[in-house]
Amino acid sequence: MKLGNQVFVPGQGNNAYIFPGVGLGVIVSRSRIVTDEMFLAAAHSLANQVTKADLERGRIYPALSRIRQVSALIARDVAKMAYDNGFTDREEPDDILADIHEYMYQPVYPHYA
Repeated sequence: MKLGNQVFVPGQGNNAYIFPGVGLGVIVSRSRIVTDEMFLAAAHSLANQVTKADLERGRIYPALSRIRQVSALIARDVAKMAYDNGFTDREEPDDILADIHEYMYQPVYPHYA
């Protein structure tokens, strides 16, 4: 999409970034509920991860090559909301982000010769 002299590249904010991050944060925190505020926290987290370089390239979302990092940070912010609001009986870990990474699927496949 072109606006003036700048080209903007569309992305998949909900499907690629928001839903996986929210889901991971809810699963890791074991939140009993999912709130509108969690989705708002996810949206803020995503927006805060858009860099000046992304915007200069016409991207309104972080580069897809950073999807795992972005999703982990969204999950951290969603889990933090669950812990802070008492939506879970799970004790908040000292390092929420490290806890998130422990739960993340690792797409590593065996090498076949």
